[in-house]
Amino acid sequence: MRKTFVMRALLLMTIFFLMNFFTLSTVKTYADAPVKVITYKYKDLDFLTFPQLSKLNNKTAQNKINAIFNKHIQNSYYNFQKLKKSMEKIQGEPLCKEAPSACQYEYNSSYKVLFNKDHKISILMYDYQFSGGAHGNTIVTAYNFNTENGKQYKLDDIIIKDNSYAKISNYVKEYIKKHPDVFFTDSETLNALKVTKDHAFYFVDDGIALLFQSYEIAPYSSGQPVIIIPSTIYH
Repeated sequence: MRKTFVMRALLLMTIFFLMNFFTLSTVKTYADAPVKVITYKYKDLDFLTFPQLSKLNNKTAQNKINAIFNKHIQNSYYNFQKLKKSMEKIQGEPLCKEAPSACQYEYNSSYKVLFNKDHKISILMYDYQFSGGAHGNTIVTAYNFNTENGKQYKLDDIIIKDNSYAKISNYVKEYIKKHPDVFFTDSETLNALKVTKDHAFYFVDDGIALLFQSYEIAPYSSGQPVIIIPSTIYH
């Protein structure tokens, strides 16, 4: 009788442990789980792609985030149409006949998901434009959201202390000095460099990444350089 009671007690304890284990595992998985991002083509154009979040628990948050990406791609389409019309006007000019490549044009919108866990998502939108010349130009826009409530993060949501911006700016300058093969290291560039609340960024593990546009602090060959700022710098 006693043996049966002990076996039942052990069985109940095992079941209780397993239930708690799987519950905790599920909670952790949910917290870390990436949200689903679907690629769409605007007006069925292959060169105008944009993201839409799917299956969020909070549909209001999902609609809010998706509306921002919809607005971005609409602006991209407007810029494409503007470029197309301006380039079509010069197609008959002598320059285009003598050097057709000088009158070629291209527009492309795309995106990359660079962080997607713990209820945060960072997506970069790339808008590339070419209108003849040596090369085109890409503008990168960083979007950071809380996928639970739809809040769009700004840098001052992350950088709370007033003196942290000065610390970050100094960190960036020192980083640039150590990598002269990538960045401009002249005194004019370094003196003008100042990280503010409006600076583009995205989330990384244990910190943030500051994003710079072409030519901002580096030559064209360096693309859009990124400098990782550990959270220990601004916390």
